[in-house]
Amino acid sequence: MLASLVLAAALPATASPLAGLHYLVGTWNCTYRAAAVHMSYDATYAYDLDGHTLRQIDSWTGGGGEELLAYDAKRGGWTVVVLDDQGTATIMRGTGSDPNHIAYRSVYPDASIAETFDRVSATEYTLHATVRASGKTITSVDTCLRAAR
Repeated sequence: MLASLVLAAALPATASPLAGLHYLVGTWNCTYRAAAVHMSYDATYAYDLDGHTLRQIDSWTGGGGEELLAYDAKRGGWTVVVLDDQGTATIMRGTGSDPNHIAYRSVYPDASIAETFDRVSATEYTLHATVRASGKTITSVDTCLRAAR
């Protein structure tokens, strides 16, 4: 019994799905498109809280925001906290453990946002989103490319 406990303790813990997003660390050049609106922004990623959270800092002409992404193994899903430069906060949750395809839905302040993250390659990812606001649905696509190092 003692030998099996020692062997079990010596085995490495299963890596969190968050580790599968390590390729994001660094800076990305992104373009947001929703109908006739096109906006460029930069997204910079770094691990935080001893690697338990991935922090994203967004910046664009005249503004910026911050996101914290974590994986909750007990719940079996993702949590994203978004803070923007207007002082608002949004919390989104997603199920599953695939770091290459994450579908979220906002849970705070309401359920008006649905967003899907897809890894296209080691140097590209996309975000597809729908937002319900003032009785209208806005559909957008963000395309992000790894910035030159």
